[in-house]
Amino acid sequence: MKNLGILFLILGLGAFILPLFGLQFKLFTVFGKIFGGGETYAEIALACIGAVLIGIHLFKAKKDKSSVA
Repeated sequence: MKNLGILFLILGLGAFILPLFGLQFKLFTVFGKIFGGGETYAEIALACIGAVLIGIHLFKAKKDKSSVA
């Protein structure tokens, strides 16, 4: 879950940063063609899902450590 969260977070945040350098993920251009400019929402959603997955992993790891002690 942590690895998938990190991947989603990198893809989501990278999609925001790369256009500043004149680059872009080709994956998100599909959302722009289908939804008429919806790639920004897809980037935000992907970054949020990644952050939630990482948060769940950290919360679960903290809970497991406290129950062992």
